[in-house]
Amino acid sequence: MVRLLLILIFLVLSQPAQAFDVTFKSSGVVDGALVTLGDVATIGTMSEIGQSLLTVPIAHSPAPGEKAYLRTVNIKKYLASSQSLPEDIEWQGPSSVVVTRTGITIDAKRMFSFIADYLRTQQDSLPIAVIRFIPTSHPLPFTVATGALSCEVIPSNPGILSSSRFSLIFRIDDEVVKNMSIRGKIEARANIIATAIPVKKGTILAPRHLKETVMDISDLKEPGFDVSQFLGKRIKRSLRAGSPLNISMVETLPVIHKGEKVKIVIQSGAMTLTATGLARSDGKIDELIRVQNLNSKKVVFGKVVAPGIVEVIL
Repeated sequence: MVRLLLILIFLVLSQPAQAFDVTFKSSGVVDGALVTLGDVATIGTMSEIGQSLLTVPIAHSPAPGEKAYLRTVNIKKYLASSQSLPEDIEWQGPSSVVVTRTGITIDAKRMFSFIADYLRTQQDSLPIAVIRFIPTSHPLPFTVATGALSCEVIPSNPGILSSSRFSLIFRIDDEVVKNMSIRGKIEARANIIATAIPVKKGTILAPRHLKETVMDISDLKEPGFDVSQFLGKRIKRSLRAGSPLNISMVETLPVIHKGEKVKIVIQSGAMTLTATGLARSDGKIDELIRVQNLNSKKVVFGKVVAPGIVEVIL
């Protein structure tokens, strides 16, 4: 019995150990900045040392969206010099591995969409108009690492509409990965008020002089959007038909004229007094003019508050 047991132990011990196989792939795909053995090879064992070996970094990854060729002989030399490897490893597979790094590709269309999204977020501070960005050229696409992508858009002019370029700052996981500028112009088409016919300097504007029209207002300063802003006001300079109007082009007519009798309303605390006066100059609404009290003959300054009424505050 003892003799039989010794024979069995000898047979077991004399069996060769099972080979530790590492098989390289022809290609691999990585997401991060480092390539591990598991990205480019498989191991024919479920042992702890085999699974740990798969996690060992063996090279730096190529740039996002790029490829790199790794020679397997160099991988074996690196692992042999940096790791305590079992002696029974058998290396198999091709002589090189193509490693491709994934990434997020951002083309011109996506860049323009970031600008369009920014313009939409700014609508409350912009005139009511159909606004779009027109680039002067299409930027080349680029690829960034995978992760949480965000883009900060900065116009070249705080007024936005007169901007000639937009700066785009791309971040992955809150870290800046790309800075760039895109040149172009903003088009903002809106309903504005323009002259319907030619008008001469000094004309008092009436409905027949005005029309509503659609126009790009990106280069216009303070365009008018409502006919009521111009009706009954005097044009300061001659304009051709179809000229866009802004408030600086017109002036309000005086509601009080020099030499006209006016009602003087005197405010002194809670007390209100009235008197008859004589206007010493023309006056528009909210304008200060000199008036003479016809009873006291005293000349004072008062604010025009309505046709024929001047307010004096003591």
